[in-house]
Amino acid sequence: MNAHIRSLFSATFLAAALMFAPSASADVIPGADAAIAKAESALGSDMFGPYGCEAFVAYAYNVSQAQYGWDGAAETMYQTLLREGQIHTDMNAPRGALVFSKSPYGAHIDIARGDGTYISGGVQGLKRGYGDGHNIQILPSPHVGSGWTYRGWSLGYPQ
Repeated sequence: MNAHIRSLFSATFLAAALMFAPSASADVIPGADAAIAKAESALGSDMFGPYGCEAFVAYAYNVSQAQYGWDGAAETMYQTLLREGQIHTDMNAPRGALVFSKSPYGAHIDIARGDGTYISGGVQGLKRGYGDGHNIQILPSPHVGSGWTYRGWSLGYPQ
């Protein structure tokens, strides 16, 4: 078999393998179930204050928020993930995904529950009186309120 035919077979095989490989839509986020369970255990509380979305998500995933900065960590994480090509802009955030939004007041981060709802911390700092009146609550959408822009989701923290 000459080199040209072997090359053609190799390219065809590679293309077929890529075409039939499992897609990224079967995304599994390591630790998602444990993080969601931990986040849900804090529902209805004010554990992280009115602006504590970053601290809440770090708490749920057992990561140090300090590496992303204490103030503005949601924006730092979003920008880092965007540079790394890890932000997905569709509205199908899988269970445990970090979900980002922004308004003129600043950036925000939630955790997707995988059913179209989101667990959010620091909500009362973003929009007084939103939802159930506590800082940690389940939101029906990734939009915290009017004037907020959905920015996308990531499968996890930046490296």
